[in-house]
Amino acid sequence: MSARISDHSGGLARRSVTPFEVLAQSVANIAPSAVIAFGPGAMALYAGNGAWFSFAIGMVIILAVAQTIAVMARRRAGAGSLYSLIRPALGPSGSFVTGWALFIGVLGIASGSLAGAGFFASRFLEGFGLTLFREMPGQILVDALLVIVAVYLTISSVRLSTRVSATLEVLSISVIVVVLAIVLISSDNVFDAAQFQLTGATLSGMVFAVVLAILGFVGFEGAAALGEEAKDPYKAIPRAIRRGALFAGILYVFATYAQVAAFKGGADALGASTSPMDDLASQYGLTGIEPILNLGFAASFMAVVMACITVAARLVFAWGNEGLIGAWFGKAHPKHRTPSNAIYTLAPVVFVPTAVVLLIGVAPLAATTYIDTVGVFGYMLAYIVVCIGAPIFLSKANAKGVVSTMILGLIGALSLIYVFYSNIFPAPAAPLNSLPYYFIVLMVIGLAFYAVVKFRRPAAASRAGSFADDNVDAGLSADDISNASVPEAR
Repeated sequence: MSARISDHSGGLARRSVTPFEVLAQSVANIAPSAVIAFGPGAMALYAGNGAWFSFAIGMVIILAVAQTIAVMARRRAGAGSLYSLIRPALGPSGSFVTGWALFIGVLGIASGSLAGAGFFASRFLEGFGLTLFREMPGQILVDALLVIVAVYLTISSVRLSTRVSATLEVLSISVIVVVLAIVLISSDNVFDAAQFQLTGATLSGMVFAVVLAILGFVGFEGAAALGEEAKDPYKAIPRAIRRGALFAGILYVFATYAQVAAFKGGADALGASTSPMDDLASQYGLTGIEPILNLGFAASFMAVVMACITVAARLVFAWGNEGLIGAWFGKAHPKHRTPSNAIYTLAPVVFVPTAVVLLIGVAPLAATTYIDTVGVFGYMLAYIVVCIGAPIFLSKANAKGVVSTMILGLIGALSLIYVFYSNIFPAPAAPLNSLPYYFIVLMVIGLAFYAVVKFRRPAAASRAGSFADDNVDAGLSADDISNASVPEAR
């Protein structure tokens, strides 16, 4: 595999991560077990017996977005994930907008997931009589301990962190799927005619449930952050992006169908439940398994924290190597060859929002919802920009598939714009109504920073998104791809 090898020497463990570990990064970033534990109930509240179908539609939309990312990932790879991929299409400014939105996304999801991990870890420990972590001070303490663990693992080795994330997620998924299979078979309703016929489901309800479904897939592109470290990245990363989204989608459809079919009282009762998996376990005499479920949920949220720190650290690492921020951030650990300086810096950024929200009296799972929502807005903006930029990328590269990619990009972008619109109008109840504005403020801060860099150090600003390699074997001119935005840099 020939490629343009950049003249960077950041020191990451280049071409060391196996295709399975690349896939594990995407799956851990999605955290499907956390979604299948709580998502189906929310879906059933609006779509009723059509909840599984709404998840299927959401999967199709996300696969369209995944394909727009994959066509670029086959031709370009970098530590900055979408930030690096989009530069040939939209130049350094478009690259920075994408990267900053993604940065908000991964940090928001990491911080929110930390609250979830701490909550379920404390519930698991309560099963053994340890109540120290139940109240707010204990929750903050366990969150701090989990951040330390996440930092240690993500610095020790990218392969170790991806393997641990994969193990945690597989553990959680396995427990939940086994429970769902048991209750579905025990329900004597394996073939639920009401769901197949969408009985009682309304079009408006199913459309709104699609909005919720799409939110369950954010992070599926996490493998793209391993562009420097993946073996054969031009094959492994696109495959991981598509397969991760498909795997999660199949799980979501099954879990939603099984919960609606097995829940006593059907879709309406499931939609009214605040803890569907615990309720299902109780209904079928599986209360003894609740500690294992809590451990599984804690493991899933912890996997997300680690996966998101992995992505965010490589974004910061790329910025350090490009000169947008201090070169210190672009240095790797001399032994472990991970972006240790970036990871150390990000640890408090992940922990502080969680601690602050808990300190003001917000319940841990509510904190997860609020902080994650701000992060989701970041992801959605990054995806929208990528959907728009992918056909431009192919056009500039004189590559095939421009029209089909444009169609898929339009499907993805319009769907995501509708999701964003649905989260603003009509305005939800407080504090959800204020969350889009937190996101906007964070975006403005990032754009103001880039504007200052562009004014004071234009050469550095022109390098945004350039810390990447291009795949010459894809039939492209490396110079044409990498320097597509040179006129702006000049």
